[in-house]
Amino acid sequence: MQKSFFFTAVPAFAIAATLASTSASALDWRGNVSSELTWFPAYSTGAKNWKLNTSIAADVELTQDLADNIRLTVHPFVRWDQQDDERTRAGVRELLLSTTGETWEFNAGLGAVFWGVTESRNPVDIINQTDSVEDFTGEEKLGQLMLNLKWFTDSYGEFEAYLLPKFEERTFIGENGRPYPGITVNPDLTTYESSEGSDHIGYALRWTNSFDAWDIGLHYFDGTSRNPSLIPVVTDNSAVLAPRYPLLKQVGIDAQGLYGDLAIKTETIHQSGDEIESHVETVTGVEYTLVGFLSPVQENEKIPGSWCTSETRNPFKKLACNDRMDLGLVLEYLWDQRGNDSNQPFQNDLLAGFRFAFNDAASSDALFGIVQDLDQGATTISFEASTRLFESYRLKILGQKFLNTKDDTVLNAFEKESFLQVDFSYFF
Repeated sequence: MQKSFFFTAVPAFAIAATLASTSASALDWRGNVSSELTWFPAYSTGAKNWKLNTSIAADVELTQDLADNIRLTVHPFVRWDQQDDERTRAGVRELLLSTTGETWEFNAGLGAVFWGVTESRNPVDIINQTDSVEDFTGEEKLGQLMLNLKWFTDSYGEFEAYLLPKFEERTFIGENGRPYPGITVNPDLTTYESSEGSDHIGYALRWTNSFDAWDIGLHYFDGTSRNPSLIPVVTDNSAVLAPRYPLLKQVGIDAQGLYGDLAIKTETIHQSGDEIESHVETVTGVEYTLVGFLSPVQENEKIPGSWCTSETRNPFKKLACNDRMDLGLVLEYLWDQRGNDSNQPFQNDLLAGFRFAFNDAASSDALFGIVQDLDQGATTISFEASTRLFESYRLKILGQKFLNTKDDTVLNAFEKESFLQVDFSYFF
């Protein structure tokens, strides 16, 4: 467990317990408890060979109005993992004090901020650090200590300023964790370009506005890179990777245009620094939604009327009768000017995906995607689906398959790391 997690989690849980003891009318709270089962068809090359893993997690978000226009948010979490000690930990996503006025908002503490519009990757999302231990896809983030001021205007959009006085290191799976990247990352060997280390103060500025069909955001960031360089070193006669965090400056734009059922999305950044190559990264694509795409099948009267009654229990018949289901067609191109010298795997790749929104009482959805490396031929297939069971339970299934990785300098280590995961959660 990282020290920053521990020292933040202890006061966060103490505050959460204090808030929970207040009157129910003054406190808003929600949370979930989940059990996770992950199966890998093949054994790993890691220190401990295993195919099956179980994990249990819980998190709760509490908000308390302390006075008019002043609110405290506390979001602690805890996880136990059967195989990976690095994944067994307690921490906090948010510990944030917020106050608002007619045209402004001020936040202080540990917060979570998301920037981005694209599906496959969000290069503009620079404020919070990636929590790789919690989620292999990189969607989960660690809390970031910040002072944040937002100013809202009717004519000129929204302006944001961030002061980031403490840096949070990226989490990495342990030597027994999976998906195993082929070599262990040792956080104890972390170094920084800045002589101040994790105490280096960063800052960011952002502006967003809407123009007819387009929503546009511009930003500038100056601070420690959230994505470290991983340097091979030998310790105790074994090879490991040592994280190295350079300083960087980043400017970027994210934009989304909506034209009926068609969405056009793009994110582009430019990064520069003394220890990194000046370069551009971009993700650009479209998503077209076919609203009620099964309606023509039902209108041609080829489906027996008995299929579409309330007594039908066959899931395939119920699916064919769902005239509310939408299908989103997603296509995105990912590019990094550094090519194979990049410290992230998507340098010249294409994503094709299908998003299903069932629009049913259970809020069911599914996403299927294929990422194709256009240089080295590797293919990554992903599938994710979820549905609500009863009133307070949710079932989620996630799968990932790595193909043709032999000639890929990044993904070849994941040849045996394809997996299927089932998550069952109770929400309260």
